[in-house]
Amino acid sequence: MIPHIILLVSITGLIFTYPFDGYFRFTLSVAVLATLLLYFERLPIVRVAAASGSLILLFRTIIKYPFINETLLNAALHNLPSFGYYLAYGLLFKMLRVRDYTGNVPALILLLSICDIGSNCIELIIRWELVGRSLETVLTSVVSVGIGRAVLAVAGYYSLKRYRDFVLAEDHAARYAELILIIARLKAELFYLKKSSADIELVMEKGYTLYQNLNAAYPGELAKVDSPAARALAIARDIHEVKKDYYRVTRGIEEILDVAVSDEGLPLDEFFQIVEQNTRRYISSLDKPVTITFDNDGKLITDQYYAVVSILDNLITNAAEAVQPAGVIAVTGLCSGGRLVLTVADNGPGIRPEDQELIFAPGYSTKFSEVTGQMSTGLGLSHVKNLAELLGGEITVVSVPGKTVFTVSLPLAKLAVAKTSQ
Repeated sequence: MIPHIILLVSITGLIFTYPFDGYFRFTLSVAVLATLLLYFERLPIVRVAAASGSLILLFRTIIKYPFINETLLNAALHNLPSFGYYLAYGLLFKMLRVRDYTGNVPALILLLSICDIGSNCIELIIRWELVGRSLETVLTSVVSVGIGRAVLAVAGYYSLKRYRDFVLAEDHAARYAELILIIARLKAELFYLKKSSADIELVMEKGYTLYQNLNAAYPGELAKVDSPAARALAIARDIHEVKKDYYRVTRGIEEILDVAVSDEGLPLDEFFQIVEQNTRRYISSLDKPVTITFDNDGKLITDQYYAVVSILDNLITNAAEAVQPAGVIAVTGLCSGGRLVLTVADNGPGIRPEDQELIFAPGYSTKFSEVTGQMSTGLGLSHVKNLAELLGGEITVVSVPGKTVFTVSLPLAKLAVAKTSQ
């Protein structure tokens, strides 16, 4: 980075004006140098200033030499005092500890002005430019330019700092949106794991009941390893071990989410924006152009936004995969009649009537990866249905060739509404 900064300062040193008759000049590079020294706090002040002065000396000598009737050495000597200016500027900048005053604008401008004015005076003395000139005229020009360049440097520093803060804020917002979506997916998977745990518990009870019935019907058969009663008991034990593994996994995920999840509510329009940001990133990764629109009335504030985000995420992903190139998807979220109504509509090929009865069944899918040939897990719509029912709602689908609309209706009373806008 240091070579780039030195080169930038040196190039801007070619933008100059001659205030007096002679070799002394005012350049833009000083303001650029001060801005960069303030912004990049790890830059070695004196070394960067001296290196910039050396490169400026080289540039001026090479550019000036072909147009004067002097030797290369004399051309270099004429410009050597400019190196003295940059060396003096770096030393004064460090001695006055200018970086310690970035939070105090008046003091910062004053110290930068002193560095500029003092360095200019040193260069003028080296050049003997003060001889035969009005000291008042020279100092007026030097002070005016010094203050002007100090103001430019401070403005440049705060502009860079503000731009950095803006970029960081955007990055944090993007990371926050991604975190919301990840947690929403985890919570949906956790719900499915808990549901599966309950199913496993039921199967285990049936297996143990079968063992009891067989053991009662055939006393003494349990001692035989291959007897039906022994096999039923072994199955019940195996299922119990699976159940314990499920419990450990669900408990581990719950502990992670207890740390990561906030119970504070989010407005509908805010988590809609999060879904929109993530969706547009996902769609941009597809090989087909898809137009998607989002609309919501922004009235709802809820702490159940993870479930709502997961519902929307699954429905939108399905729609994006279903539509043809140049497809259109419309997502809405409206509060009406004491319910939050979410709709995801697309202009895809539609769902066959015989499939509409099966699409919410766990594991049912007609999609597969064209790369790996593997079928989809078929859990997306099952998740949506389970989450909707968990919140006391329902999901319906209306589909014909060229249009499919999924509608999720959730009671506001179940969404832990904290506030509604008037």
